[in-house]
Amino acid sequence: MTLTCPHCRKGIRLRQKYPYHAGFSNRGFLYCDSCPAILKFGSYNPNYVRIVGDKHPWTLSPQEKKRVEARLKPCPCGGNFRFNARPRCPHCGGDLRSLLPDEMHFFEIGDVVDADKDEGAWKKA
Repeated sequence: MTLTCPHCRKGIRLRQKYPYHAGFSNRGFLYCDSCPAILKFGSYNPNYVRIVGDKHPWTLSPQEKKRVEARLKPCPCGGNFRFNARPRCPHCGGDLRSLLPDEMHFFEIGDVVDADKDEGAWKKA
């Protein structure tokens, strides 16, 4: 899949063929607040379940989202993964939300931290 940034008009080549739907795949995702990286995890990830219980990420309250964010290690760039961070263009840093159908869909644009496979993505309790 190739996107065109609405800000700088540069092309962005993605490995995925279409935007992923978090609900269909039982995934949670947070973009980095400083770079195009994304952290993703399954709704049944034991680290996640210990924080908020048996709830899907898209049903979390603002307080529960903050608890999850607080238990994640920083992005390799030094930024933080946030539920309200936006997908960013790797060229200009522009907001790419307008290219997604809705807030349940996501792009894997920059580095992908898979918190199901990388236990190091979570802070120890």
